[in-house]
Amino acid sequence: METIPFHNFILNNNNNSTRHKFTMDSSSEEETNKTKLRISLHLAPGVKPQNADGTPLEVPADPIAVPSDIRKRGLSAVVNHLLGRRVADQEDDDENSVDQDDEDLLPPIPFDFLLSSKLLRLPLDAAVRKEGLSTEHAVELFYFPARLPPIKEGEGESVPDWIMSMDYFGSTDGKWENGLLFTGCADGVVRSFSCDNGGLIQPSSSIAAHTGPIHCLSTIKFNCESEASPILVATGSMDQTLVTHQYMADNEKSSTGTLDLHAVYSGGHSNSISSVALCNNGSEGSVMASGDWDGGLALWNIPTESIGEVNETPEDESSANKRLKGSNQKHIRTKSTTIREVKPRSSTKAHSSNISGICFGYNNPNTILTSSWDHSLKVYDTQRMDCILSMNGSRVVTSMSRCINGNVVGTGCADCMVRLWDMRVGGAGNAVGSVGHVADKTLRQSHKSWVSGVEWSPTDPFVLASTSHDGTLKVWDIRSSIPLHTVKATKKGEKALCLAFGKGSIYSGGSDCVVNKFTCKV
Repeated sequence: METIPFHNFILNNNNNSTRHKFTMDSSSEEETNKTKLRISLHLAPGVKPQNADGTPLEVPADPIAVPSDIRKRGLSAVVNHLLGRRVADQEDDDENSVDQDDEDLLPPIPFDFLLSSKLLRLPLDAAVRKEGLSTEHAVELFYFPARLPPIKEGEGESVPDWIMSMDYFGSTDGKWENGLLFTGCADGVVRSFSCDNGGLIQPSSSIAAHTGPIHCLSTIKFNCESEASPILVATGSMDQTLVTHQYMADNEKSSTGTLDLHAVYSGGHSNSISSVALCNNGSEGSVMASGDWDGGLALWNIPTESIGEVNETPEDESSANKRLKGSNQKHIRTKSTTIREVKPRSSTKAHSSNISGICFGYNNPNTILTSSWDHSLKVYDTQRMDCILSMNGSRVVTSMSRCINGNVVGTGCADCMVRLWDMRVGGAGNAVGSVGHVADKTLRQSHKSWVSGVEWSPTDPFVLASTSHDGTLKVWDIRSSIPLHTVKATKKGEKALCLAFGKGSIYSGGSDCVVNKFTCKV
């Protein structure tokens, strides 16, 4: 296959009128003597061949010669030129500075490049040497549209106290298409916010759920017997209480609704609740896992009745407090309805210190993944409540989130690091009871203080975000050791405490008592 000399596409920086355009310049002695590398460009797997505006993204895969020290931005210019787009100015970012000859061309698209499944962050020749690749043949590079930095929308929504936990609920069935954001605050109040397409965050409802700060929160679509299918919100507090509320919209098109107490969970913990996770287990109903500051782990069956479905008449009051046959539940009467009191299905001492993160296994509600301040992560079998995998680290683990397509988790740590852990059990290379693997140095230290929250993207298995007491929000691609973007998430001197991915956005909250929304590709 014929190699296309790159001197047909070089950047001519000597004339401002033709600056950053690909032109013939074979007379340039500097460019002629510069070492070249042959590359072959391919659209990354899984990337649509057309852009959002319908224009093509694929370029010919024929090998071309490029300067050996070319970097990501220069390669992006090559791809844009081959696509017939404008070439981004490399000396200034003024989008209004466009050559007259380029006015009719489409604007440039920033691209990222993969070499040996890793993002290119070095000069090309240095990256090739680092990966030990041969240059006898064209070096294969895979490209895809780069992830743009998060952009803050407006001033955010203020609340009376610190925002300590949050979770976003979105659905594709149309009813919750725009999504709802639920927050747990230090004043013990659960608040919900509607997230409309206009980018606005509007208060939807609130309820005083606890007498102490809410340390953890989780939401799912309630798998109950009601046709209304409300949203179930579980919260755990430093007042040692664990409860679930259900959110019902005022009507199908309303952006407001009501939060009502659904059930109270007792007997599983004797200290502050620090983590909680909900999961729909198909025909078996919904289940909940919770962890406390002593390292205790409890598993609960969620009552299937929606509020208002369990109603006794006054003469039934004596039987209302009786334990239901075959279950660990009894009724507590309130003024308007009957609330279930639920006892744990099982409980165990899982860690020697605070359980800082908890989630159910990928496509397997019979496994629970936990992280702790005791430096360890564990996998528990919910049927036997046995530990089937234990992994020990070297630092306090402050938060945890699981990847969307497997039991690989990201954790935040007290030493300002974000770490990756392979917690797959029983698969290839992972026998049951194996030690597992922690990628201690995959991501470099970037935060300057305690990492308070980590969340994996709900759509991209390579992307996660983190927040820290240094007040920043960082977006990571695990194929690179450095963060893609860093933005200020709080006011100066305040701490970022939690975050959540939404529909085309990331939300954050902290000690500045403001819910902030950042628009970005999720």
